[in-house]
Amino acid sequence: MVLGVGFHFLPRLRGRPLAHPVHARTALGCLLAGLLLRALTDPMLALNARAPLAFLLRAGLALSGLLELVGVTIAIGLLVLTLQANPPARSRPGLQQVLPLLGTAFVGFWLATLANLLAVLEVALGDNGTGGALDRLAILPALYLFLIPIAVGMGARVFPLHFAAKQADQRLLRLGLALLLLGVLARVAGDWAGEAHIRAAGLALLAAGLCLFVIGVRVFAARRAVPGERRRWYKDPAQWHGITDTAWLGLDPITLAVAAVAVSGGRGTDVPVDAERHIVGAGFVTLLIFGEGANLLPGFARRPHHDIGRIGSRQQT
Repeated sequence: MVLGVGFHFLPRLRGRPLAHPVHARTALGCLLAGLLLRALTDPMLALNARAPLAFLLRAGLALSGLLELVGVTIAIGLLVLTLQANPPARSRPGLQQVLPLLGTAFVGFWLATLANLLAVLEVALGDNGTGGALDRLAILPALYLFLIPIAVGMGARVFPLHFAAKQADQRLLRLGLALLLLGVLARVAGDWAGEAHIRAAGLALLAAGLCLFVIGVRVFAARRAVPGERRRWYKDPAQWHGITDTAWLGLDPITLAVAAVAVSGGRGTDVPVDAERHIVGAGFVTLLIFGEGANLLPGFARRPHHDIGRIGSRQQT
């Protein structure tokens, strides 16, 4: 879902079509095949680890990770080629504003998928391998280096266009990104070294970076005065999505900060990973995509908006 939006959103920021768009289907095919194969082989292998044909399940599990990595590599390659072509990227100020966030998201997505491949290989090749540590290593960059930066970058560009929000504070966003990178590195290092204080520092840095993102996108600030008639923010369901998704993003640093205090005091080991996945995935990213879908999808599909509750009708005009 995020890649699909990215294939439309980034070329428009860049001012040129997606490079080699036919290969977007190849990326989709690899990703879907890998995900379906993982969904089938992973539970079946857990139930039939000693079955005569278990080696086929192990091979399928390994192939699933490889297909996902190939699909992500193709997708990122297309986006990088789109960025590199003419006209020069420096001529696109809107792109320059979010390029650090997008670049981090590309690298983070690839690293997360590589860690996922290593995790499934550990399970597939060894009788005692669980892939647990590597699976956790895949989740952290997927959440904090891919989903959050690309969603924050998207919000920073579209909230002023669709909701008349103030322009994002680029200094806060870049400082937040730096803290996010340091937080992920410290948290991963603390996990692998078994050092609680390093892990707690990583949690605190992540919490601080996310707080700067919430403030920097400025969706809670007073709206700008713009020409034409606009619906009040409290009467616009699409804006409610934008406000509530950012509120969910603001909940994650609270969870991280509580965990940092508990870890540093020896009263806990980390944040429950399910809590992070639900807050970031279901709370922040999904609501952002649903809210912006009301404004972006009609343009992508070149079809009129079905005016259910008049969501975004004036913005389209």
